[in-house]
Parts: sequence; C-alpha cells; structure tokens
Amino acid sequence: MFTPVTDKVYMVAPADHGNFPSSVSFYIDDKIPTLIDTPLTAWSEAFKANMGDHPVKRILNTHYHRDHTGCNHLFPEAEVYAHPADIPAMTSQDEFIRYYGFDKYADQTLTNEILSWLKWQPSPVAHQLEDGQIIKLGEVELTVMHTPGHTPGHCVFYWEEQGILFSGDIDLTSFGPWYGNINSDITQLITSIERMISLNPRLICSGHKGVINHNVSGRLQKYLHRLLEKEDRILQALQQPLTLDELVRRKLVYGKWGKAESQYYYFEKLSVMVHLRRLMELNLVEERHGKYRTINNTACQCAQI
Repeated sequence: MFTPVTDKVYMVAPADHGNFPSSVSFYIDDKIPTLIDTPLTAWSEAFKANMGDHPVKRILNTHYHRDHTGCNHLFPEAEVYAHPADIPAMTSQDEFIRYYGFDKYADQTLTNEILSWLKWQPSPVAHQLEDGQIIKLGEVELTVMHTPGHTPGHCVFYWEEQGILFSGDIDLTSFGPWYGNINSDITQLITSIERMISLNPRLICSGHKGVINHNVSGRLQKYLHRLLEKEDRILQALQQPLTLDELVRRKLVYGKWGKAESQYYYFEKLSVMVHLRRLMELNLVEERHGKYRTINNTACQCAQI
C-alpha cells in the first residue's frame, strides 16, 4: 500500500499493516525524495511493487534493526543516514552479532537461525545523524532527535511545522517498548519516550502501527506505562530469590511465547537482563549466589523512573 498521509508524506505498508516482522516505511515526496526506513529483505519484491517508480535519493534509518534497514540495498543511488552509535551494526556482521548479544548469550545454532531469517547484509552509510540536526528536504524540514534505549542510536524525526513525528520503533504497539538487545537501555528509553511526550505531536508515523492521529500524548503515556508494568512484575516476582532462568521462564516480559521457543526464550532472557541491570543500578535488586531478589521490600512500590 502507498497511502497519502499529507500532500508530501506517504505511508508504504504491507497488507498486515506492519505487524512484526513486517514494518511500515514513510516516503517524503519533496525536492529530495526520501524514505524513512525500509523493511526486511524478505519483503523486497512487495516493497518494490508498493514503491512503483517513485525515486529515492535519501534514506533516513531510525536505527539498525533489519526490519528497518533490510531493503536499503534496493536504492543504491540513495544516500543513507544513520546515527553513529548504530552504524557499526549496519556495516559489520560481527558488530551486529555483538549488539544482539549473540556472541555471549546464544549458541551457534540459534545465531545462525536468526541471521538466516534476517538475511543480514551490510548497508553502507554515507552520513551521520546528530541530535538537533535539521534535515532539509525542500518544503519538509525534519529535526533529528536522538532517542536511545531501544538501540544505542535510535532516532526519531520531527516535522515541527506539521506536528508530525516519525517515531521508528518507539512504535506505540500494545506490546509496549522492546529492549531485547544486550545494549538496550531502559532508563534511556524512558527518557526518550518522555522527550517525545513533551513535544505533544499532532500525529505519529510509527514503524509498526502506521499513522496515529488520535489521543497521541495519551497513547505515548500508555506505551510508557506498559514498560513500567513489566518492571513492577519483575520486582514483585523477586520478593523471593530467583535465578535468571527461573525469572525468564515466568514470561513476565512477553507474556506468552510463540512456536520458536528457543528464540522467545533468548529475547525474554535478554530483556530480563536489561531490566535487572537497571534495577541493580537503582539499588532495588541485588544478586547473591546466582539468585536475584529485591532489596528492602521495594517490590511493593512502583518502579521509579
């Protein structure tokens, strides 16, 4: 689908409206024709069909994940922009593996399965994004906001004149924020979402929910609350000492796992580890003899931002 959002902005979306592993891209038809994100390589034929003969001179990647960079290669003449904190994982498979934590926490079978599914290939990056940078495409001028936490280099793009925020994977899905990489950071993610709330955007163009134009600030608040609910569930569970494996198997982040259980276990584990790292930094949780538990009964309180 190639659907108008404004006279300059178009949503490029699959039939299932971007539910992961699909994703939504946005095309800006201006003096410099620009794509914000591209989908997984597996979707390349459908994406080309949706794009038709629309030229692309620039690609702005919100972050390095393959469901947002996987079809960059379809536009070899386009200049790719990304934040320097995410560029290593776009240009080096070894760095991609390290960012996901596969080198330390996954066996080779699982690593190969996921790499094969994602069809990783390098994406050259021509320019670096900076927080506060103004990207002029013609009539459209986008302000870059570095919004780390989901990934180290995640960025959103704000068209202030129209109140439109291109939010990438701060996507307002009912699942809530995703932080299943070893270098995800929940405290940073909270700050990033709060920064977006402070903009009070009129409309959000999300990487997995498409266009959101109703109760936008309320949706962002609810999205943040989902993260804190999961953190509270972890604190409640840790009123009794639990090993990492015991905590992971309670499925407090995902709620339920799909058929590829080894993959769900892995990303649940990484997500729990990211929570534990934050909670230990806040002195709400401690680890003793391989088990984690709350300190001074803090589990009865909502996790503090």
